[in-house]
Amino acid sequence: MSAEGRFRVAEPSRVVPKLLDHLARREPLRAETCASVPAGHYTSRKHLQVELDTVLRRWPQLVGLSCELPEPGSRIVRDDMRVPVVVTRDALGEVHALVNVCRHRGARVAEADGTSRRLTCPYHAWSYDLDGALAAVPDAPSFPGVAPGACRLPTLPVIEWGGTVWVVPEPDGPAPATMPPEALGPMSDDLLAYGLDEFQHWRRHRFDLQLNWKLVVDTFLEPYHFASLHGRSVGPIFVSNLCAADRFGSHIREVLPRRSIADLAGLPEADWEVVSHSAIVNVLFPNVVAVMQVDHLETWRVYPQGNEPGSSICELDFYIPGGRVTESAQRHWESNWELTIRTVLQEDFAMMAGVQRNLECGQLDHLTFGRNEPALAMYHQALAENCNMPDSQETSSHHSL
Repeated sequence: MSAEGRFRVAEPSRVVPKLLDHLARREPLRAETCASVPAGHYTSRKHLQVELDTVLRRWPQLVGLSCELPEPGSRIVRDDMRVPVVVTRDALGEVHALVNVCRHRGARVAEADGTSRRLTCPYHAWSYDLDGALAAVPDAPSFPGVAPGACRLPTLPVIEWGGTVWVVPEPDGPAPATMPPEALGPMSDDLLAYGLDEFQHWRRHRFDLQLNWKLVVDTFLEPYHFASLHGRSVGPIFVSNLCAADRFGSHIREVLPRRSIADLAGLPEADWEVVSHSAIVNVLFPNVVAVMQVDHLETWRVYPQGNEPGSSICELDFYIPGGRVTESAQRHWESNWELTIRTVLQEDFAMMAGVQRNLECGQLDHLTFGRNEPALAMYHQALAENCNMPDSQETSSHHSL
């Protein structure tokens, strides 16, 4: 099954010529300098608290696609954003993000994704409208200070745009100037070109990991390891040690060319189907990686678990083109899913868990990013800037490669 030609990047001329040039020369695109990041950024509770206070609680985070709220009454529940969140679509089609905590005794008002006219707490049946306003209280005379309409679930800044849904996990906080689409820059053109409003959700998997949340993001940000770590899985599909990286504000786009990208040589620009010949890694700062594959989208949402820098939670979602899923298509997605899970769990995450253990031994002062790993340097520079921390050591200042 293929959706070749259906999904596009907005400006293929930004990436195709330089990838083809360096492919022909058999050398990577290189930054001007190497970069490094202190090992303590992966092991320090103090540093984790800085990340929580400055980016993980204050930046908008992709919580899903619009297809997960397909009709009035739909809701999705997100439990790992430090604040329990339920996102709803009301009768008028408007999306709301609410703190998923009943105002009576603190139980969750929504246990799972689903559809209903109201949110009803399973503990004592207090119910709320889909915009968070209290609608009904059993035995209301026993609560003289509680009035339906006057009491409500705390709201969170939320935006639905281009088939995506974003939430700022800071109760009643002002939506910062980091909300999409403006903050995405040219990346917003790519996301619109993918046609995400036409996708459907296919499957989700949760990983409980013994590694720092940033190591999950890091593993997507260089193909230098493809030949060695993925030699028997996805490595033969891609060009090892070659990528094109761009930084848009704090967001990163990295194009990982498949070997088939050589087929674009000599074709007119109008025929450059970048998505068909690459995996496009979009780091939606700070903690979501959205990977546009040939015929589907993967999102990897990662969060610290508790206050332990060496523990994290990652949720993988597969989104596929809308429409009926035939038996043949089902087998295709199952094969893609199994390859993804096997590769990431047995190779990437297994390697990163070992890295985390080694960093916690205190035997390494810093991690080094080579000139051939520009997306890593860009991402950690963005973290340093937004966490108000000193710049990563020798981090290059380029924004495109």
